[in-house]
Amino acid sequence: MAVSKLWAVNSRLGQVIDYAANPEKTAADIYTDEQYQALADVLSYAKDEEKTEREYYVEGINCNPTTARDQFVSVKQAYGKEDGIQAYHGYLSFKEQNITPELAQKIGMEFANEVWGKRFQVVVTTHLNTKHLHCHYVINSVSFKDGKRCQDTSWFKFRKVADRICEKYGLYYNPNPNRSKQSSYYYKQEQAGMPTRYSMVREAIDEAIAHSTNIRSLDYALTQMGYEHCLSESRKYWTIVPKGYTKPIRLKNLGEDYTEEAIRRRLMENQRVRIVPFAKQTVVIRQYRLPTRENKIKKVGGLYGLYLHYCYRLGYLPKYKKQNTARLHYLLKEDLLKLDKITAETRLLGRENIFTDEQLFSYKESLKGQIKTLNDDRTHLRKKARTKMSDDELSKVKEQISTVSDKIRELNKEVRLCDDIAERSKVMEQNLETIRAEEEKQQRKEQKRNDKFR
Repeated sequence: MAVSKLWAVNSRLGQVIDYAANPEKTAADIYTDEQYQALADVLSYAKDEEKTEREYYVEGINCNPTTARDQFVSVKQAYGKEDGIQAYHGYLSFKEQNITPELAQKIGMEFANEVWGKRFQVVVTTHLNTKHLHCHYVINSVSFKDGKRCQDTSWFKFRKVADRICEKYGLYYNPNPNRSKQSSYYYKQEQAGMPTRYSMVREAIDEAIAHSTNIRSLDYALTQMGYEHCLSESRKYWTIVPKGYTKPIRLKNLGEDYTEEAIRRRLMENQRVRIVPFAKQTVVIRQYRLPTRENKIKKVGGLYGLYLHYCYRLGYLPKYKKQNTARLHYLLKEDLLKLDKITAETRLLGRENIFTDEQLFSYKESLKGQIKTLNDDRTHLRKKARTKMSDDELSKVKEQISTVSDKIRELNKEVRLCDDIAERSKVMEQNLETIRAEEEKQQRKEQKRNDKFR
């Protein structure tokens, strides 16, 4: 199946696809209505001579490519629908690299005729400037036949048409495409070693499966870890909600090892081995222990000490050690996604020597006072800029306004950090109390087990 995308054109296309616009072609036309300029821009891009070989591969359906913009506008004016979406711009890209431009243009015309040709004006071009040839479409948003707006904008509505045409001409298409792939954003984050909501959920499920032998025990383990989930037999898909989110994720979307069949198989394999109870394993407590950096951090106390201790638990401190997230408690792993904010809040507390809530709120109020003073100064400068003065004086005043605005922006960031600290510190305390309780419980169990062997 050919790769395709389709998007609406509402304003100047230079703001949407500035990387490909041809300045010499778009600057030649002058239009009085900026909204209609979008049509000229998108048509100019689609017919870019450097990509279509002097517009050799440029054709129109129900319109003339050279005057398509004016014809599009005429249809809108005839039906009184000149506002809103002006056109739809899309492309159809082919996997094969040996396809000829003539065949690509032929397929593009056949596809556009079948999908939009009966009711809409369409400009079809073939770009030759990449390894994979691709057709561009510009579709008028209003039908010349009945004046209704275009509704055929979803790829799922006409993907079968593209599949059938590709099969007709012997081109590649996938009869069973995987619609549950992760977005490129999360994929790139995982490739770079950054935690994502998908990777966090995978780790949680792996840990729960490691301590389970059947669906019921797996359900209990995930509940103990604080995850909302549904493993019901009556549901078509099993789902889980990542912490900090409200929208569930289908387990099959996490990968081949997380489908229902794969999870059942992994649980069956666990029945052949000895499964330990669901609890975090800790190191054996020795009788004599040297002072650690954790003990020193605990002596700091207050909000600053709480943040330092939390950073230590996350593995971010001490800085001379490489951060190891493999053995982190599951309550801490979700905060790895917020590590940048936590470190910024920690630096603020250390820089301003804030240890109590009163000091935090006092510092916040002082910031608000500074912001108010700067806002008054900026208002005065803006009034001054509207008076008559030389260009040099006006330039200096504008520079002063810019400097004041930068200061206000930085102070507003500090205020938001104070609000985040007030909210996050309570969550940190709860997480640390839960972790300590689990560790003490595990230590008591190990102590009892050791006493039996003595």
